[in-house]
Amino acid sequence: MATLPAQSTQPVFQASEKPSPMASDLHSTSSILDWPNEAGVISTLHEQHSPIALPIIGSIPSYAAGVLYRTGPSSYKADRLTCSHWFDGFGRRANDALIQRAGKAGKFGGMTFGQRSDPCVGIFGKVMSVFRSASSRENEDAGLLNVAVTIHPNFPGMPPPTSNPEVGHSPTAGVKSLWAASDNARYKELDPQTLSPLSITTQKSLHPLLKGPLSGAHSQTDPVTGDVFNYNLEVGMHATYRIFKTSASTGEMEILTTFKGKAAYLHSFFLSEDFVVLAIWSSENLTHWYVIDRRHGQGVVAEFESPASFCFHTINAWQEENDDGATDILAELVEHENLDILHKFYYENLTSEGKNTLSFHAEKADSCTPSFARYRLSGVGMKPFALGTEVKEAVLELSVPKFKVGELPTINLNFVTREHRFVYGVVNRGYSSFLDGICKTDTKTGEALYWDERGCTPGEAIFVPDPAGTGEDDGVLLSVVLDTRKAGEESSFLLVLDARTMRELGRAEVGGVVGFGFHGCHFKG
Repeated sequence: MATLPAQSTQPVFQASEKPSPMASDLHSTSSILDWPNEAGVISTLHEQHSPIALPIIGSIPSYAAGVLYRTGPSSYKADRLTCSHWFDGFGRRANDALIQRAGKAGKFGGMTFGQRSDPCVGIFGKVMSVFRSASSRENEDAGLLNVAVTIHPNFPGMPPPTSNPEVGHSPTAGVKSLWAASDNARYKELDPQTLSPLSITTQKSLHPLLKGPLSGAHSQTDPVTGDVFNYNLEVGMHATYRIFKTSASTGEMEILTTFKGKAAYLHSFFLSEDFVVLAIWSSENLTHWYVIDRRHGQGVVAEFESPASFCFHTINAWQEENDDGATDILAELVEHENLDILHKFYYENLTSEGKNTLSFHAEKADSCTPSFARYRLSGVGMKPFALGTEVKEAVLELSVPKFKVGELPTINLNFVTREHRFVYGVVNRGYSSFLDGICKTDTKTGEALYWDERGCTPGEAIFVPDPAGTGEDDGVLLSVVLDTRKAGEESSFLLVLDARTMRELGRAEVGGVVGFGFHGCHFKG
């Protein structure tokens, strides 16, 4: 984990502006090995345990003040153990006990995503070869649980906070508790100030029926009530999905529906004004969509199918009334044609020094690049529905081609469950073995704007709205970027972009390497 202190004491930082080159300035003939990324993927040893003032270049709007929480791995080696997959790297500042234990034993002894420990089992062949059973010892020490994918301040339904966060003018004032989540049914409490591990809990301990080991790393939040939605997957002869809601006002968990389905790795799902939509991806068979009523207790109310595909990240969903007076759901996602993207994140394929990087890039670069897809689920009713009785087609209504949409998509959160236009993501257009720019996708025109600087690898771009703005893209993007242009002197900076023009407003130089992360959130105290 890493947090960057916001410069919240000054209304606006004034300095000379630093222009950003656009995509046309890059040269595709350069080798991907000329853009090294080991410092961000492997050697992330820089830590800063007390607040410091960071040098600012340019200007940063005062409304961006606050705290930016980030998740992700900080190391992939621990004495006798070497992680195979980037998703299994040890979470920052929160896994000292696990690193020590795994280093001595030469194995995790807990849940992994893609660790190569059994050559006879394909890692993505079945769910339980992806998420292996967790050791009971993880219940004894929060530092033994490697949960570092998404981060949630003041997550409803969790046990009372263990820590006593500082109050007053601290950037974390207002963060009463901080929880990390992953693609399993466990949560890890972190100290909001130090990010040290405090406790762990499970969905089953919060509700006895949530007994499956798997869940979505990305829960969905109702933008009006603050209620949180997710699924729990119990794997057996017949996989069982339980869709549940956690009330923001009471903290109580409620099972909305239970149904049988094909077990699959579902990193995220959809939320519209009245429905939860679970799309069970398949890269070989049809994708099945289940629409669940989240307001009136009607359970599954519709079922759809679409061609085979894979998705890490959904973007947004909203409802429209069609010509027949019925409800249609528009669901947007970043879509992959197969599972090659999962294999890309093996360290041997990912880093510029990986033994398979050049060959994997030459063979799989195109198939690892996603496109934007918007599906229409037509004629959704509000009555109970028997699965398999009427499976409709999820119609691909809009597609934006590859390289014009990025992964780790974010939007202006004021438009969650509402029709919107702009999506922000990180892209790889072939200049790096990892990432090479930030992309703004206009879903109305299909056009894209980019920010990029050769040798600078960006992380997820988080949208912070301008409270005085009137447009959807009035605000800034925050991204932690690794500058690799000087070998041996790599360092990170917090990039602040104008979300409308994709031009740089300013940057805060960290003075050390902040490892490439997964996800984060901005909290304005």
